[in-house]
Amino acid sequence: MTSWDDLRLLLAVCRSGTLTAAARAMGLSQPTVSRRMAALARRHGEALFETVAGRYVPTAAGRELSTRAERLEREIDALASEADHLGARPEGAVRLSAPEGFGLAVLAPRLEAFRREHPGIDLLLVAEARVVDLSRREADLALRFVRPSQRELVIRRLGWYGSCLCASTGYLREHPEAATEGPADVVAMHESMEASVESVWLRTHHPRAHVRVRAHTTLAVRAAVLAGAGAGVLPDYLASHPELRALGPPSVKRDVFLAHHRALRGSARVRAVGRFVADCFAARL
Repeated sequence: MTSWDDLRLLLAVCRSGTLTAAARAMGLSQPTVSRRMAALARRHGEALFETVAGRYVPTAAGRELSTRAERLEREIDALASEADHLGARPEGAVRLSAPEGFGLAVLAPRLEAFRREHPGIDLLLVAEARVVDLSRREADLALRFVRPSQRELVIRRLGWYGSCLCASTGYLREHPEAATEGPADVVAMHESMEASVESVWLRTHHPRAHVRVRAHTTLAVRAAVLAGAGAGVLPDYLASHPELRALGPPSVKRDVFLAHHRALRGSARVRAVGRFVADCFAARL
């Protein structure tokens, strides 16, 4: 029996032309895509793709199956849209995934105001470090600092935020030279995040500074900086604290994107939450 997940995967291969691109769009590994397409072909008793100039081109059987899959895809999208328009007011549950620091510092304090404005929407904010798979409906909306690549997502760029090197007033009292010569002690991200733009900037501009603390999240970095462990790179939405001082202008900039599955593009409740996130981002400072 052919599952809808396999048909969605078939469409991803047809649209991208390669197993690698289809795997990236669906959040899977290339061997998994290859294995599932081979199993789908065996169930149908015919080859579904042929390789032409390094690209996967559907055979006649593959085209017929993909046409049926596209028709089913349109019906599912239409059904989801109709379900959202059954009521005049936005109602229902929305799961919103956001990076931990932004979620707790920017979104969480405004949840009560959102509830008052939209009493019919049950908004669940999940502040987390991991990147959820919107294709698998692990969340309805996701705020991300890297543009998603999946073709089935509707993506909106909200703008950008800046990060700068910060230190606590207590640290600067003990080490006044840090404000002009740079800090001797820094709080850095964990080694697993050495490739992040913040980590690269810190290594490039303060290579001789002694790393006193490493942390997995920006909230943890801020906690260590506030405790006087050293200077750390903090986003603007975490840097506005009476005990923190910027040691220079914003040095790192990141774009901010809001994404949801295209099947939810007609959802009134998702649009309402999207407006809420955009307004919170604009008013964060």
